[in-house]
Amino acid sequence: MSNKAAWINSKGEAIKVSDAEMPTPGPGQLVIENHAVPLHPGDWKLAKGIIPIPLKYPTILGNYVSGYVHEVGEGITRFKRGDRVLSMSALAVRNDHNFGAHQRYTLSVETLTAHIGDTPFEDATSASIVYAAMSALVLHLGLDRPSKDAQSKEENVLVWGGASSIGFYAAGYKVITTASERNRPLVKGAGATEVLDYRSPTIFEDLLALGPYKAMFGASESAVDQVVIGNLLAAQGGGTFLTTMGVRPGVALPDGVKGLFVQYMDDYLKPENTEYVKWVFWEYLEDGLVKGTLKLGDVEVIGGLEKITEGLGRLEAGEVGGKKLVIKPNLE
Repeated sequence: MSNKAAWINSKGEAIKVSDAEMPTPGPGQLVIENHAVPLHPGDWKLAKGIIPIPLKYPTILGNYVSGYVHEVGEGITRFKRGDRVLSMSALAVRNDHNFGAHQRYTLSVETLTAHIGDTPFEDATSASIVYAAMSALVLHLGLDRPSKDAQSKEENVLVWGGASSIGFYAAGYKVITTASERNRPLVKGAGATEVLDYRSPTIFEDLLALGPYKAMFGASESAVDQVVIGNLLAAQGGGTFLTTMGVRPGVALPDGVKGLFVQYMDDYLKPENTEYVKWVFWEYLEDGLVKGTLKLGDVEVIGGLEKITEGLGRLEAGEVGGKKLVIKPNLE
C-alpha cells in the first residue's frame, strides 16, 4: 500500500488528502502502519495557531498512532516488523511531517512506543490521554507515579477536565475532578474520588470545601476555569498550577499565583527524562495494555483520512464528550 496523508499547506487552510512519501527510519526509529489514530482537540487548535507552537508547512497533523510495526531502523531491539503497537510520534514538537499521525505510515521512535498485545487498535488510542497528565503532575509537580502497589494517600489532586485524570487514580491520591453532568458517570467509573459539574454556580465554593490540594492541573482552555483554579490556589496561600493551553487572554491571576504552560511532548523528548519515558511506555502503558488492566475510554470510529476535517470540526464545535474520535488511515 502506498502512503497517503491529510496535508495542511498553510495556517488555517483546508485539509487535503493526497500522496505522501514513505518514511524511512533512521537509527532508533521505526515506521508504523497506522490502523487507528485518535483526533485530539489540540489538532485543530494547533492548525489554527491557538496553541503557541509554530508549524513548518506543508505539514501533517496528529501525534498518536496505533498499528503494526512496518519497518525498523538500526539499533532497534525491542520491536520487529508485525508487532502491534501504540506510539507517540510527537509531530507537534518535531515539526517534521514524517512524524505526523494523519497518514497511513508514520515515523516514530523506540522509546515512545509500547506493545499493546491483543488490545484493539481503536481502543489502544484512548490511552493517549494518559501522557499529558502523567508528564505534568509527575515531572513538574513531583507527584508519585501510578503503580499497582500504591498506598492510599490523604492528599488531594485537582484535575480540571475529568478524562485527563485517567491514570492518577492508581497513584493513591484522592483525585477531585470536574466534568459535565453527561460525562460524570464515565469519570466516576474510572475511579475519581469526587466529580463536580464545572457549570455549577457554586463550583468554587464546592472545590474549596474539598481542599486543600497538593497539585492542580487545568486541562481545559477556558478562561473561566483558570480564574477558579487561580482563586483556589490563592485561598490556600498561592502557588503554581499547570495548564496545557497557557494562561488564557484576559485572565488576571491573583498575586502569588502562576499558571505554567506545559508542552508535555517536550518532556518526552528531553534526554534527562529518558528513564521516565521508558517507564511510561515500556512498563506502565505496555503492562496495562498487554494484560488488559489499563482503564481505557470510549471511542467512535468515524472513517478514513477523508473524515479528519469533519472530526476536527466536531471537536471545535464542542460536540464530542466522554469519548475519542478515531480515524482509520488504512481505509480506502
